[in-house]
Amino acid sequence: MPPTVYGLCENCKQHSPATHFVRDGKVFIRKVCPTCGPGERLVSSDAAVWQRKRDLWHYDPEKIGPCAINCLECAHAHHPRMVFLDVTNRCNMNCPICINNTPSMGFLFEPPLDYFDKVLAGLAAMDPPPTVQLFGGEPTVRKDLFDIIALCNKRGLRVRIVTNGLKLADPDYCKRLCDAKVPVLLAFDGPDPEIYERLRKNPGALEKKLKALENLKRFSSRKNTIMVCVARKINDRHMGGLIRFCHDNRRFITALHLIPLTETWKEGEFETDVNTTIEDVEHIIDDAIPDEKVDFVPAGLGYKLDILTRFFTSTRLTFGGVHPNCESMTLLLSDGERYHALSHYLKRPLHEVAEEIVTLAERLGPGLEKLDPKRLWQRLRGQWRVVRAAWRPVRRSLDFRRILRGRPFFAVLRILAALAIGRKGKDVLRRHTRVQDALRMIVLPFEEYHSIDGSRLRNCTAGFAFEDPDTGEVRTIPVCSFSLYKNDVQRKLAAKYGSTAPRNEPAACPV
Repeated sequence: MPPTVYGLCENCKQHSPATHFVRDGKVFIRKVCPTCGPGERLVSSDAAVWQRKRDLWHYDPEKIGPCAINCLECAHAHHPRMVFLDVTNRCNMNCPICINNTPSMGFLFEPPLDYFDKVLAGLAAMDPPPTVQLFGGEPTVRKDLFDIIALCNKRGLRVRIVTNGLKLADPDYCKRLCDAKVPVLLAFDGPDPEIYERLRKNPGALEKKLKALENLKRFSSRKNTIMVCVARKINDRHMGGLIRFCHDNRRFITALHLIPLTETWKEGEFETDVNTTIEDVEHIIDDAIPDEKVDFVPAGLGYKLDILTRFFTSTRLTFGGVHPNCESMTLLLSDGERYHALSHYLKRPLHEVAEEIVTLAERLGPGLEKLDPKRLWQRLRGQWRVVRAAWRPVRRSLDFRRILRGRPFFAVLRILAALAIGRKGKDVLRRHTRVQDALRMIVLPFEEYHSIDGSRLRNCTAGFAFEDPDTGEVRTIPVCSFSLYKNDVQRKLAAKYGSTAPRNEPAACPV
């Protein structure tokens, strides 16, 4: 039988038959390259947690289908819900761990507006259209960034910006961005300048990032996200303080994206003492809240549970893969004084609750698929079926005394009634529960081609968007494999479109 799982050779990047195995409580992927021979890479530092995610998912790798990691020639439709769109590879920093700037790539990529108009038109034609995250390099170094934002708005696309935040230290610029109603994902690795000396070779960046956060607090009316590159023995001890910072600023910070430090740098440019995997990040966050258990579950569960939630809300996750060992997530809930782990409000471990809900969704799915949530009576029937089936497991799992205001039975009825008539979930929670705010925490593996396998990429819904320079077609490629093709694609696009970058500006400069 031919192998159904492929990995990537670290030497020649050729796709190779792969298998996972456990050694000393850790998960490794072993690849046998036809040219370079066998090799292996650490996937997870905690085999038990890695396997538990598969078990609660009811994961069967044979049902995924084969993926040979040949993304440029692949015709598989990923239907992305979220895409990154590179707008430049210039940057006002030059981090040694980055592979997305002009010095590391060896050429300038900064196409004109015509290019973006074409790509955005292609994305807008998708059903449903994905959320667009403007990426780089550093997007804010483009003088026409607001023109690109306007193109997104013209096409009816939701747009966000991923930034290192340095430009937002300028209050006028930050206000202009906030006035454009663009949510910000700001890179902030912690409050200690030594972190930026170690990770970024730029301790002076911290001062500007703190000013940027102050400006966002002053001007932003949107919910924004902090992104953290998490590295063991570098900034792990600062996570507790960062969570408290998010709570103090929960009016404008709603999410924390945690990116394990990925070894993509060239040999000699950066060295790390230890690896950092998805499960390492989860343990770091658990340690940051020492009096409560912080459990993570696969973020892709949101897609498995769509069949239940679509009768109550039209909101869908825009960030998350559809594989148990890809992104993971949890919620921290505020009682007004601090953030608590979900376990504070549960009678059972989160992974047990999640597995029971997955079983419920699988059981109810065939009947619910026949109902249209856009039609009132069918939506009400769907809601009733879900509530009736979920009531017992919910009652068995939730600690209502810590959650609800008033007598539990009547409080639940009031909540369900408010949701059924379309009241906002946040307003309902604040009125009828002691849960005032939530911080979404997502662990996002990024560009770690050395430890991915094809089953993670097969149905990935997060990708990079670009114009195929050879065919002119608007394409997307899963995030974690795009780095394999990025240089070749963008070099051809740079030759095709030229550059809008001012020639008297450096491609990358220190702060």
